[in-house]
Amino acid sequence: MGLCQQDIIHRYRLNWQAIQQLLRNIEPQLAPSLQTPRTIPPETKLLAVLHMLASGSFQTTGALAAGISQPSFSAFLPKVLDAIISLTAPHICFPYTQQKQQETIQGFYLINGFPHVLDAIDCTHVRILPPAATEHLYHNRKHTHSINVQAIVDHQGLITNIVAKYPGSVHDSFIFRHCTINQHFQDGRYGNGLLVGKYRKLLIYTLNSNPLGHTTHTPRHRHVDRNTLRL
Repeated sequence: MGLCQQDIIHRYRLNWQAIQQLLRNIEPQLAPSLQTPRTIPPETKLLAVLHMLASGSFQTTGALAAGISQPSFSAFLPKVLDAIISLTAPHICFPYTQQKQQETIQGFYLINGFPHVLDAIDCTHVRILPPAATEHLYHNRKHTHSINVQAIVDHQGLITNIVAKYPGSVHDSFIFRHCTINQHFQDGRYGNGLLVGKYRKLLIYTLNSNPLGHTTHTPRHRHVDRNTLRL
């Protein structure tokens, strides 16, 4: 490629080994059915898309970096994105098994002595250029346009769950209340496990806010509700 490792990471947010591994995983989905002199190799397609994603810029930026036209880039962009997304399930997975839960709990305990922590949760605003028809939905409290992304990570900082479908005007608490993980919490799927987040921004959630099946007007339940409203 002609770039040092540091420059590769700066341009693509991945090192060369990770890029090659990703390419091996998705190359069958990107390979053209017919080879012609104008066929764009899978590696070129992947590098162009990674550069666009890493730079947070437009299609033209990725196209120029790869030495191809913007229309050509636009034609293969959806296929590359779909191929990358197809790999998420094995790698972005909340600790459902008992063994994985114990590993994560032990990992958090070794970090700060906090018991029963399964994962950590937070939301962040990712700036975008909003769609013209629904611009107002993406206007956030910082007076910019964004999507509000909820991410859950384990003790190693690896993402185990992500929700990235809400515009910037949507509150953190709404996202959590309507996500699948929250429903699992309410079902008591994780026993005494905890999710931790920032005070006054994201609270410490018990995964079973009503463990005994009694009335929801218990001090513990009121504590969860009161803090949830602060999200």
